[in-house]
Amino acid sequence: MKVVLSGEGRSDLGQCTNQQGECQTPDFAPGPMTWLVDRELEQRLCYSPLECTPHQYHYISEAGLQIRAQALRAQQPRALALTGKKRGQETGFFYRNAWMLGQIALEFERKEGDSVIAVLFRDSDGTRNTASSEYQDKYESMRQGFLRAGLGIRGVPMLPRPKSEAWLLCAIQNKYQHCAALENLPGTDDAPRSAKRLLAEALGDSYTTSTLNDWIAEHGFDGEQVAHQMPSYAQFRADLHAAYTAATSAKPDTP
Repeated sequence: MKVVLSGEGRSDLGQCTNQQGECQTPDFAPGPMTWLVDRELEQRLCYSPLECTPHQYHYISEAGLQIRAQALRAQQPRALALTGKKRGQETGFFYRNAWMLGQIALEFERKEGDSVIAVLFRDSDGTRNTASSEYQDKYESMRQGFLRAGLGIRGVPMLPRPKSEAWLLCAIQNKYQHCAALENLPGTDDAPRSAKRLLAEALGDSYTTSTLNDWIAEHGFDGEQVAHQMPSYAQFRADLHAAYTAATSAKPDTP
């Protein structure tokens, strides 16, 4: 089984080091959110896909998804235009990203002759005043985008509330205690008690992506405890495990 990832940058799922929009090992530098994906899959596989050589991850940048969308717009201009009108500019963005990633994942599956799941990371960036319906709209837009591509439940929205730092704070700062309130932190980084600022205080202002990766490698990440307290992580975790079950029972088309 292969895992196709797409995120916002190096501080979440990672980045390509070859200055291209698509990569695998050794050109993929995983970020802390990839380590969280890996820890969840390790429970089912009984080994870490990230620690295999070569590992089983394929990464597409946000710019890579935009290039795919631009190509589709040139071929089918009405398809993407209608998406924006029906869903609104912001949720349409989430839908298109999942749609494009789902298409790429299925193409990769046919090329590799191996089953594939896809994980799309986006910060929800909400605040405590953001209606829960707005978060749900973004989530559902991603689900519908994967369905449009034909990937179905093998497409996984990774949508932390408000940001990925909140999930990490549950383990690093809170020691898996009283984590529910972390989902109500400000979504903007310049807020006095933003998730990013609190994580910097917990790790030191000079923390980096490598610092976070090393912390997870050393201390682990108890996704079950986080899921019991943080609904956004619980949703991601349930979707990832469902995607794994579907992928391992699927028979991909061969080239």
